[in-house]
Amino acid sequence: MVATGAAPATARGTEHKAPSRVAFTHPAENSTVNSFCQPTPPRPCPHTNDVWSGYTLSPAPGRPFASVSANWVQPSATCPEVDAWALFWVGLDGWSSGDSSTVEQGGTSAECTTNPSGRTIVSYSAWWEMYPTNSVILTFPIAVGDHISASVVYSSTDSTYTITVDDVTSGQSLVAVSATSSAAVNPNTYTVTITQDGVATTTGPTSYSPSAVCSLSAPCQNTSAEWVVEAPGGNGAPGTLYPLARFRPITFRQAAATDDQGDQGGIINTSWVDSAVDLTNTAGKYLASVNRLRKAGTQFRDVWDKGQLTR
Repeated sequence: MVATGAAPATARGTEHKAPSRVAFTHPAENSTVNSFCQPTPPRPCPHTNDVWSGYTLSPAPGRPFASVSANWVQPSATCPEVDAWALFWVGLDGWSSGDSSTVEQGGTSAECTTNPSGRTIVSYSAWWEMYPTNSVILTFPIAVGDHISASVVYSSTDSTYTITVDDVTSGQSLVAVSATSSAAVNPNTYTVTITQDGVATTTGPTSYSPSAVCSLSAPCQNTSAEWVVEAPGGNGAPGTLYPLARFRPITFRQAAATDDQGDQGGIINTSWVDSAVDLTNTAGKYLASVNRLRKAGTQFRDVWDKGQLTR
């Protein structure tokens, strides 16, 4: 860990403790098209949302997604408030109106906390979550500047989700496999493998009981794929969010998705529809926003924002 605003993060090999705070991601609800934007064909205007900033995809009818992935370099963050937080992730579900009750995701975290001496610090970690079945699960520490690769893959054969977060720089990795309620083997369980210093440690299968993964009341439909910056919820009361940590610009690279028919490609693809999403608070103030897609639709930058309305 380091003092707020410093460049290095947690030192390699030091103990990494779970936060005392519980955090949950949220599906993106109440998204609207930015009324101030002037579209530049063929690119549509971005949506605004009070939870997410990034890009999302909706698939062709009847062809749900099977995977989503991207790479990025972990940005540094500072703390406009002592409990600020920022999550950077890839995932499935949570965008389309028909699947807003679940999100399957993994990525990195920049969390503002207070150390025993009362000093505000930023802790950087890899994490995963199967919303709403569990909360954000922080795993190993990472450092600012580390090269990160993350993916979420759904297996229709096994009815499992595999969430992978690799710290390419340090060689650490996280692989969380969740068996859904319809899985033939160990339903409603998860297995986590953490690799550090070349040693892999596996825990599980661990039961989600009494919760059910992708249940009838909260099905996982894979009808969206996304690359997102988010401030998690759980700040003291249901429906409230932690303040968004002030993160340095992050560039998602090699962004890709695959559907269940084997079609694959970047965010711009004739097989699906993409949406840019800017994060605003309930008063309409911009907190984070995305730039245009580049590199044939496989790359974009997301920035902490004080009020940008156009691109």
